Amino acid sequence: MLSGDLLSQLSTLKKEIRSSRDLAQGTVRGTSARYGFVTLDDGRDAFLPPDEMDRVFHGDRVDVLVETKISKKEGQDDKEQYQAKLEKLVYTPLKQLAGRYCVKGKGHFVIIEQQQHTRWVFVPPNARANAKNGHNVTARVTQHPYQTGKAQARVLSDIGNETNVNAARQFTLALYQLFDGFGKDVCDQARSLKSKAMIDATETLRSDLRSHPFVTIDSANTRDMDDALTVESTDNGWKLRVAIADPSSEIAWESPIDHIALLRAHTVYLPGKPVPMLPEELSTDRYSLLAGQDRLALVATLEVDGSGHITDYSFESAIVQSKAKLSYQQVSALFNGEDFTPAPQLNDAIPFTDQLNQLKQCATALHAYRKEHQLVGEYRPDFMLLLNKEGKLDSIEKIEKSDAHLVVEEAMLACNQCAGAFLAEHKAGIYMAQSGYRDERRNDIEKLLKESIDENKVADTADLNNYLALIKQLQQHPDGAQLMAKQQRFQQASELSLVPAPHFGLGKNFYATITSPIRRYQDLYNHRIIHALIENKKSVKLRHKQLERLKETITNNRNASRVMEQWLIADYLQSKVGETFIAYIALLTNQGIGVRLVDTGVEGFIVSIKESKSKNKDDAKAKEKQQAGKEETKENSEVQYDKISFNNQRMELTWNNTPLLLEQEVEVKLVGVDMEKKKPIFEWLKRPV
Repeated sequence: MLSGDLLSQLSTLKKEIRSSRDLAQGTVRGTSARYGFVTLDDGRDAFLPPDEMDRVFHGDRVDVLVETKISKKEGQDDKEQYQAKLEKLVYTPLKQLAGRYCVKGKGHFVIIEQQQHTRWVFVPPNARANAKNGHNVTARVTQHPYQTGKAQARVLSDIGNETNVNAARQFTLALYQLFDGFGKDVCDQARSLKSKAMIDATETLRSDLRSHPFVTIDSANTRDMDDALTVESTDNGWKLRVAIADPSSEIAWESPIDHIALLRAHTVYLPGKPVPMLPEELSTDRYSLLAGQDRLALVATLEVDGSGHITDYSFESAIVQSKAKLSYQQVSALFNGEDFTPAPQLNDAIPFTDQLNQLKQCATALHAYRKEHQLVGEYRPDFMLLLNKEGKLDSIEKIEKSDAHLVVEEAMLACNQCAGAFLAEHKAGIYMAQSGYRDERRNDIEKLLKESIDENKVADTADLNNYLALIKQLQQHPDGAQLMAKQQRFQQASELSLVPAPHFGLGKNFYATITSPIRRYQDLYNHRIIHALIENKKSVKLRHKQLERLKETITNNRNASRVMEQWLIADYLQSKVGETFIAYIALLTNQGIGVRLVDTGVEGFIVSIKESKSKNKDDAKAKEKQQAGKEETKENSEVQYDKISFNNQRMELTWNNTPLLLEQEVEVKLVGVDMEKKKPIFEWLKRPV
């Protein structure tokens, strides 16, 4: 039997050995190849070799042993590189799969084909549900590969190969781990909240603003309305009030509904039907600012002078009542003096004519001030996918921005700007931050701009004031449109932050969204913080890991929306092969050019002759002809390849020695649709020479 001293020594030795090892936790990041990476919580990235990657899924949380290697390259400083060895599977978020069913010999598999998640998952004989080879299927993971390196799944549904909104939705939900329904605990809490009286004795601390003529302006069919506006003129300008639905006052922090809202991050607006962040009896009923209904609200009051400058603001908990549900089209018609017959779900806008005109004047002033002192982004139209009765895409409608959209947009931007300033003052809340140019590309863009404009006027672009001055100068430059298009490709994406930080893209010192708490979790969270601050109460605190999870989910949800839209669009375009379109160049790469169609916003890639030939070589018939020694191969070999030259530092491309520019208008022909990748293929109507 070991003595106590010896056991103590062994325990100490074990701790010393463990502490000498570089153990860390992180999230697996897959690639289109067999290998992957682990993004460690301390900020490092560690390479995950193929044999280790076979044991995990993209998104898994793992403990790893980090091995350090020193790479030595001539003329460069030694660089540390990290490689991970799996120690423990902490958590896997992957519960369901979507992919193509494949029968290979006696083996049946679900092939998952995503940019960061490509693998074959085995389906045992008793879990195949008569799925057909080549069909799209959904499945449930029944065996994680961590122990054996082999994953297994059970087929849930055979979707087939038909493309319609239901099939695309079913596939997308499984592929991106989205769920339509809610658990019993969430449903129970939702029913309990819905049964409560809207106003009780505890609401005596709220301001009663029900006499103010708030109105909602949104799409005619919108049901989850979370903001309403009213305005009155003052001696110096306007007093603008924004009433925002207030679910945070009833949904407790870390309750079942709060938990699922954090997991979902926001309402995902998939074609046909959204995946809501909150149960619909709450998002479209109890908390929606329905006309004629008393509602709890957080109200922002903004003092705006005649130039559009916000001179003061305040927030208060209130009780409000929207007086009318109006639509963008309806309000736009009123502004333009056009006749409009409102749909049954809308109210008459005529009684609110004076107020709506005041809102328009206020919004115009706010916009002018932003244009002069901050930044106004380049206008891009939105597009709406219109489905037919069969659930297929029938047409794509371009939505041009009207003065009615301007009213709502400027009010929301102003409200969120004030929320950002208020939260930054107290160093609390979630901010929407954007740091301008990506750090790794900052030198490239600064060098390019110095060559294009006065070198002395391109100061440190990491400073917001310098950045603002630079963009103003670019906007006035003779080649401003092209320079603005180029610099846009060097921009960092905006992201959520728990630390107060500027938003360079908007030209604002601070920006924090609060205007959509029914649809976005960060808005719901910021409401809690603002209520606590104005009531002098202790506020809740989101943890860093929760924020990172929130950001990952937002990216996942955006990818889901994009993929489902691509499904429907690819099917829609099959009947349009051979047609020509007006487009503009949206992307320049060393592989060629990406274009966006002007009338529909559809994106695709222009194929070069070299790419077309490569594809033909992979075609079965082409292979047969080559094997037979037919002359077509010889003839094809004499075709002149397109010559593409791309300068990544300058974002410049030449095609057959012809320079092509971002935003340049071009004519293209749709020559095919890759239904496997859901991508349209274009050619030049007139090839650049």
